[in-house]
Amino acid sequence: MKELYVPKIEFYITNVCNFNCTGCNRFNNINFSGHQRWEDYRATYEKWATHLTLDMFTILGGEPMTNPDYLDWLSGVHKLWPDAKGSFLTNGHYLTESNQALYDILQNSNGNTTLDIGLHNEQHAAGMLDKINKFLKGKKTIVRTPDDIKNISNFSINWVNSYNQIRDSSWPDCDTIDDWDLLPEHIRRECELIHNFSPDIISESVKGWKITDENGVVATISYENQFSQGSLIIDPGTKKLTLHQSNAIVAHSNCSFAIAKCYHFIKGKLYKCGPVALFPELDQKFSLDLDLQDKQLIYAYKAGDIESDSIPVLQEFIKNINNLIDQCKFCPENYLSKKIFAEHGKKQFVLKRRNA
Repeated sequence: MKELYVPKIEFYITNVCNFNCTGCNRFNNINFSGHQRWEDYRATYEKWATHLTLDMFTILGGEPMTNPDYLDWLSGVHKLWPDAKGSFLTNGHYLTESNQALYDILQNSNGNTTLDIGLHNEQHAAGMLDKINKFLKGKKTIVRTPDDIKNISNFSINWVNSYNQIRDSSWPDCDTIDDWDLLPEHIRRECELIHNFSPDIISESVKGWKITDENGVVATISYENQFSQGSLIIDPGTKKLTLHQSNAIVAHSNCSFAIAKCYHFIKGKLYKCGPVALFPELDQKFSLDLDLQDKQLIYAYKAGDIESDSIPVLQEFIKNINNLIDQCKFCPENYLSKKIFAEHGKKQFVLKRRNA
């Protein structure tokens, strides 16, 4: 039994993304840059693998396929944690049927690692299904997923928010999808015919696909086109960047990273979440508009470091990783979500540091 255990970790390998998703919580909708090269961190992750057990991992970015070493990352992490369920999460733009190297890694994982497409624009669904069909081999089976739409991330919050936006003041509450059948028939009919809102309609628009080919290679397509407000604020006039000034307790209580208990490996170190890991690099590239105290705070977070921390120190770090941290103040108190229609192309313009 290894000394350390974390159920799920995301390996963040690049700040570069070709999409322009409004509200990206890793700031890839601006001209952020910088790849992590596998050989620079391979030895560090080998040390982690000696002491750490994990059940699931995800390789992501940014757009991971912009990283020249993405195949090395995928095969390398799988070799270090061969029993973990793996995911290669991409927007799918650069996927081609001729990418045999990626296919071979997925096939050699014996189903342990899947290709997962995050669909940031629902209008791309048909084209992405066609692209996946060409990438996979031979006879395929396809199912809609998940079986229960209540298992979709943030579904309950999005359900009640959507209902409240269309409801008349005389309508009763409908706080969960289970309350739908309790609504009067005329309200349900108006929701469906006028507002295009019902469990069946939503199910069709949010359920993704799981496709398995004759070699057991699995690809999934999931709708990831509901983006919440992130920690970054872009001044529309000056184009300067700043962060929220929230009540840290409230922000943490609503944090999707904390709720999901999904942590990050970035540059060989273990972080509570993606934003706190990227704040320093964001400041170095764009000079965040913060006072001196907050500038010091974004650099103050101490990540778990296998190169310098003892095993007892790392055990204590992991034990407390889901707790509130001072940097939670930089995230919003209310995660207002909206549907996005992201495209490959131009980023939001912001001011960079002169020496960045």
